Amino acid sequence: LVVTNKIPMRDRGGRIIGVAGFSRRVERLRGAPTALNQLAKAVDTLHRHHAETVSTAELAKEAGLSTSQFERTFRKAFGTSPRKYLLRVRIEHACRHLCDSPETIATIAQRCGFYDHAHFTRAFTAEKGISPSRFRKERQGPGSPHEASRARV
Repeated sequence: LVVTNKIPMRDRGGRIIGVAGFSRRVERLRGAPTALNQLAKAVDTLHRHHAETVSTAELAKEAGLSTSQFERTFRKAFGTSPRKYLLRVRIEHACRHLCDSPETIATIAQRCGFYDHAHFTRAFTAEKGISPSRFRKERQGPGSPHEASRARV
């Protein structure tokens, strides 16, 4: 099983000129294929509702597993906990917003499910090794449409 994340690459004018991505091989599930189907529903929920509060107990119930079974199975399948996986999903959504939107970082943080700007900045920096504002500057560059709209505000 492979998990892939992608972000758009832009030229100085802000046009998408390519896609940068990384793929990570995750440990195969041991057990019946139904376990994979059960996890798939929960993973889909995490992606569709990444900005909402979703408890591990709710995800486990959706998968038809106890909370401890769900956490063990999820960690075995993806190499991380459901909470950490959700954090990464939120950060990937934030990356897209930072590149594509002139919204403030605080607004993007809330749209992606973070409770405040400081929590978002700490989590983003820990995951990406760079602050959200620096990430935005490096990806948008001078002369981008979003750079001009921020200058007018």
